[in-house]
Amino acid sequence: MILDTMQNAAQYADVHAGIQKALEAMKAFTPQNYQTGRVVVDGDNVFLNVSAYKTHSTENAVFEAHQEYIDVMYMVEGEETIYVKPTSQLSAITTAYDPKIEALLAQFDDDATAVHLTAGSFIVLFPQDAHSPGCHWGDERSVKKIIGKVKLHP
Repeated sequence: MILDTMQNAAQYADVHAGIQKALEAMKAFTPQNYQTGRVVVDGDNVFLNVSAYKTHSTENAVFEAHQEYIDVMYMVEGEETIYVKPTSQLSAITTAYDPKIEALLAQFDDDATAVHLTAGSFIVLFPQDAHSPGCHWGDERSVKKIIGKVKLHP
């Protein structure tokens, strides 16, 4: 997992070329020019899901983990909690990895690490990083967040 602000994005250029492409594309978005939808950056290798939603409680939250794609999440406006836990330490997998949804699903674990994602910050989540995004930071918030999908092995 990587957590940082967009001003430091260039430091991660050597981690994976697709991460750099996703972060560069995300820089163009501001609260003023924000439009939801899918943005293709490099075919199926790198694309962005531009979303706007309200955060939710952990009551019905679940963990997800991916095998083919790295998640790069950039908060354009608002704030939320993303709970993170090593995939290998999840207490109860409810849906084994399914390539159709490109995820495994697991019940929420109270011992997960809470990560506060604020405007201008990004998080990079690898297959070993199970995550439960979109949760309240204190109370319900409206957010504008981009979820970049970066193919691990293009």
